[in-house]
Amino acid sequence: MPTARPTRLIALSLTALLLTAGCGGDGDDPGTGAARKPHKDGHLTFTLLSLRCGVTGVTGSHADAPPEGQFCAARLRVENNDPNYHTYESARQRIAGVTGDRARPDSFAMAVRRQSETVRLGGHTLMEVELWYDVPKGAKVTGLKVSGDNDPTSFTSTKPVGRAPDGVFLPMTPAGPTVSST
Repeated sequence: MPTARPTRLIALSLTALLLTAGCGGDGDDPGTGAARKPHKDGHLTFTLLSLRCGVTGVTGSHADAPPEGQFCAARLRVENNDPNYHTYESARQRIAGVTGDRARPDSFAMAVRRQSETVRLGGHTLMEVELWYDVPKGAKVTGLKVSGDNDPTSFTSTKPVGRAPDGVFLPMTPAGPTVSST
């Protein structure tokens, strides 16, 4: 006798796909009034493009999963305006309004979405990444705290570049999940 589990997994996958549609894009995030301003930490410059909470599942080409609480998905632009290589680390990017390990990206959700843990950015390089957090359902998310590299100030220096010890706060009121009609 077949079980209902495969049907539930397919339904969850389709729901998560529909809910995450519209997580990217340009311009201000609808309903948040948050302007997207670049903020520098270390050699890296960060721009929070979108932040959505209340996502009930994450799906990829090889797996899907529900959250323990709720997923929050952030789209982040990372720029290296320096001529040298600098390393971006997703684990250093924390969601504001949540404490402990839940403030860091969820490793399973990140793997499902095939987001790299570290990326070595070449000189004058820009990339956009997804960050997935599994936060408690009642969490009051207020944005992201981003952290750049700690590399030397220049090729000939051993002094680390200046950066905020607790990261730089990028405020944004999260939007709820959107359902695509297509």
